[in-house]
Amino acid sequence: MEQSTQVRILDGDLETLGLQATLKMLALSGKTGALNVVSGQERLRITLENGHIIALEEPHLSPPDLIELFRLLGRIPPHLVMSIREFRGQPPAFQFPILLQANIVTPEEAQRYYEFGVTLAISRAVRWEHGRFDFHRGVTDMQARAGLTKPLNVDHILLDALRLADERDYAGGANFTRQTLARWAPRFQGDVRQLGLSPDEVNVLCLSNGQQPFYAIAYGLLLPEGRVAVAFQRLLDLGLVELVDAQFESELESSLINLLTKSQSQLAQSGRGAPDQRMLTLALTMGECVNDLLRRHRVYARALRGRSDISPTEINRYIESRFRPLLDRVLREYPRMDEIVRLSDGVVELQDIRSLNRVVRGQELIDCYWDAARLFFQLMKLVFQQVIADEAGQSRAGRQYEDLWVAFLREIEEEMRRLANRYEGSHA
Repeated sequence: MEQSTQVRILDGDLETLGLQATLKMLALSGKTGALNVVSGQERLRITLENGHIIALEEPHLSPPDLIELFRLLGRIPPHLVMSIREFRGQPPAFQFPILLQANIVTPEEAQRYYEFGVTLAISRAVRWEHGRFDFHRGVTDMQARAGLTKPLNVDHILLDALRLADERDYAGGANFTRQTLARWAPRFQGDVRQLGLSPDEVNVLCLSNGQQPFYAIAYGLLLPEGRVAVAFQRLLDLGLVELVDAQFESELESSLINLLTKSQSQLAQSGRGAPDQRMLTLALTMGECVNDLLRRHRVYARALRGRSDISPTEINRYIESRFRPLLDRVLREYPRMDEIVRLSDGVVELQDIRSLNRVVRGQELIDCYWDAARLFFQLMKLVFQQVIADEAGQSRAGRQYEDLWVAFLREIEEEMRRLANRYEGSHA
């Protein structure tokens, strides 16, 4: 960032002087500097040079990752993906020279993206009715402009921005925020090719991987947000995508991490004591993990969350309908556990396993404990897979709990191998 002396020469409220009038005034007087606009949580910084726009930033948003968008659209040849991946996540101003050098975009297309990004941001801001602005004379932003483009005429940009804003309002784009995320629906079983999707809908579907927000999809496709909103709605109606609540899913992920951390801590205690006690501790650790998954599923299951009209009895019925078949499948492999392990009130009953030593002795008790450990190992994996599928659908970015889950399973498998050697030795 190269800056000269900054002098604030204008400030005010958007209620008094809106963005449109402010930009026109600065353009007519040929000002050079930076216009900062704030409305609630949203911010805009427009850099002018001799009354023309040379850069625009939205500090509250992550810049669209054009390389990733082009990769999802199949515009980047596979042999180039690895060589340019280090530039993913950079603002478009830093990505365009790479894309130009690789002949993925032309200079004319780079100019269109630059102009469209500016227009799209201003189309939102011209609707802001509350907030403040200030203009600092003598501020330049050569870094943002580097490698790009021609200065943009303010009147031309405002005309296109107002058109986009009107189109978005007419299309119902207000139903989606700029941060709205959509991802491919995991349960769709049909043939997408039979649905008669338009090219816009196909492209929006390609980018709806749960990581690209609404504004980035519009930018990547050079589509007005109103048309992206229409495509989003049709894909939702067809069951091809589902909306992602980022805050809710962060809570969901945090809950899973806490649950697995707790189970991992309990597992650390299973390595102590005689082999039969270690088998029991391991079985109970995995049984409690299963029950913790079932209890949290009462809150996070797609079919249940947000519904205050469901009674605890109905929730229990739902849990049993989803997970009893999994338990029955595993019990067929370990019939000794058939009368001992059962689903009751939405959780697996563990008391009979804890009290087995009162009714069973010697080798038969060890056999029961070993069957219980193996049963819960299989059941826990099945329940975890079902819970994730029901709550979160297909894979998302940053799945920290998956790494924790893999590490947890690895520790259990190591303990199971140690106990298997002891168990086989008891039968020698």
